[in-house]
Amino acid sequence: MKKKSLLLALPALGAAALGFCKATWDFTPDSFTENDYSDIMGKNIKGNPRAVDIAMLGAHDALSDGIAAKSSPDPNSPDVAMLRNPLIAFIGGGLIARLSKAQKSRAYDLARRGVRFFDVRCTCVEGKWHTLHGLLSRPLEDCLRELVQFMDETHGEVLVLSFHHVKGATAEDLLDYLVAVKARGKSLLDFVRYDANAIPLGELRYSDITRGGSGAVILLRPGEKCYSSEQLYGQWHNTNNPEVLLRGIEAENKSLKADMGERGDCFRWSQSQLTPQLSWPAVLRAAPDWSLLMMAHRFNYKLLEHIPAWLPQIPIISVDYADSMNRGFNDRAIEIINAYNRKLI
Repeated sequence: MKKKSLLLALPALGAAALGFCKATWDFTPDSFTENDYSDIMGKNIKGNPRAVDIAMLGAHDALSDGIAAKSSPDPNSPDVAMLRNPLIAFIGGGLIARLSKAQKSRAYDLARRGVRFFDVRCTCVEGKWHTLHGLLSRPLEDCLRELVQFMDETHGEVLVLSFHHVKGATAEDLLDYLVAVKARGKSLLDFVRYDANAIPLGELRYSDITRGGSGAVILLRPGEKCYSSEQLYGQWHNTNNPEVLLRGIEAENKSLKADMGERGDCFRWSQSQLTPQLSWPAVLRAAPDWSLLMMAHRFNYKLLEHIPAWLPQIPIISVDYADSMNRGFNDRAIEIINAYNRKLI
């Protein structure tokens, strides 16, 4: 009888497994804040703090919102052969996309909802730049124009852009591209108002970046317009267990509190995102977690009670689905960040 029941259940289990691998929807609601956070720094920063001490909401894999099941794998990725395998693409295309898309919103909307730190990953394919997270997301030029538009419309805001991975070309090639892409007659580098050769990052102040408008800090490689991408400090905790992740960030925070050392002159970000796991028994969480967006949707609000204690040591709280409003995450995170920044000198 038991064998017969199992045999009857196998088709349903198979259909469920196939649906889990092929489905593309993420189940998270498109419910975003009704508040406009385009002026949070201009309104709340009254002093002239060091740039590395300013609290910010960060978007991990910030420009991955364009990823879908039919998105092409990055040809510069070491995993491209596996991702292009027809069988894997047919069976697991939906799952791969759901575990690659980390944000729901475009760059401009993220900035308007209070994101000030952008983890940017890009690749050059046949002379064209794309954003990505394993799979290609959007043309980089579209994202750059949105960020330029945001800075051109605002006053006193700081965007930190960490070009965390650059594939298919050199950093010099990317810099040339950043100069060439314009919106409203301006490029991203027109909003870089400091000279990185003259001001060490640890001495860069809010007023050096803004100077009468909004400004950008670029982490790419040392030079007149950029600081080194190595001047970003943070630990990847590599877990899909919320409690393990929170303990890991707390341990990181305690380490910094005990001895900041040279890390105090870096941008310090908490990589506060859960990471899919394929090992046993962590893989059991994969089905209910479903996607990166759902993982973040369920987890981000748990950070809120911890953020005030972390900010002095880890001012950048970087998450997947940064503008999630589950239990008011986006609004409540910005409220905490604003309160902290008002006290900076």
